[in-house]
Amino acid sequence: MTSSRLDAVEAALAVVERECPTCLAAFLAGSAVRGEATATSDLDIMVIVPEGSQTYRESFRAFDWPVEVFVHTPFVHRQFVEKEAARRRPSTSMMDCEGIILRDVDGLASQLKQEACALLEQGPPPLAAAELALARYGVSDLMDDLAEARADEAFLIAAQLAEASVNLILDCHRRWRGNGKWAMRMLRRLDPALATRLAEALSASYIAGDKSSLMAFAVDALALAGGRLWEGFRLSGEEGS
Repeated sequence: MTSSRLDAVEAALAVVERECPTCLAAFLAGSAVRGEATATSDLDIMVIVPEGSQTYRESFRAFDWPVEVFVHTPFVHRQFVEKEAARRRPSTSMMDCEGIILRDVDGLASQLKQEACALLEQGPPPLAAAELALARYGVSDLMDDLAEARADEAFLIAAQLAEASVNLILDCHRRWRGNGKWAMRMLRRLDPALATRLAEALSASYIAGDKSSLMAFAVDALALAGGRLWEGFRLSGEEGS
C-alpha cells in the first residue's frame, strides 16, 4: 500500500458520498475491517439505497483503492440474505455483521447489523437426510476420482475434495459453509488445528504427490456424517434439480 492514500474507512466514506450520496445505510466490510488487508485488497462496501433505486454490483478504483460496491434496496437486500442463508453461505449477512457502519439513516444499518449477527450466531439448520446423503456422496465420489487421477487432473480434484470435505465438516457442526478461500477461513474459525492439518495435506498432495493425508482428512470428515456413501446412493429428479 502507498502511504499517501486515505485509510480504508476514510476512503470508503468518500466513495459512499461520491457514488451514493442519498443512501440509507452503508457498511465497510472485508479484509480491511478484519485487519487482513494486503497490497491488493479492495474495499468491500455494502450500500442500501431507497426502494425504486437501481441495484447493482460494481468494481472500480477510487482514492487509490480498488473498490467493490454492492448496491441494494432494502427489499433486494433481504432477498440476498434469505437466499444465501438457504444455500448456507451467508456472504451478505457477514458483511452486515462484521462491517463498520458508514451511514445509518433512521437506524437501518444498526437494525441490519443486529439481524445479521443474530443469523450468523444461530447457524444453519441441520441438513435434511437427502442433503446429507448428497454431501456424503460428493465427498466419496471425489475420493474415488482422486485415487486414480492423472497428475495434472489431481490438482483440481484435490481442491474440490478439500472444499467438499470442509463443508461437510461445517455442516455436521451446524456452521456456515464457504467457497474457495472462505471454506478454509470458516474451517479455521471452527478449528484452527484442523485447518492447519488440511493445509499440510494439500501441500503434500501438490508438492510431493502424496494423496494419503488428504484422503485421511476426507475419511474423517465422512465419519462425522455416517461414513462413505456411493453404492446404493439414489437421488430423485426433484432433489437433483
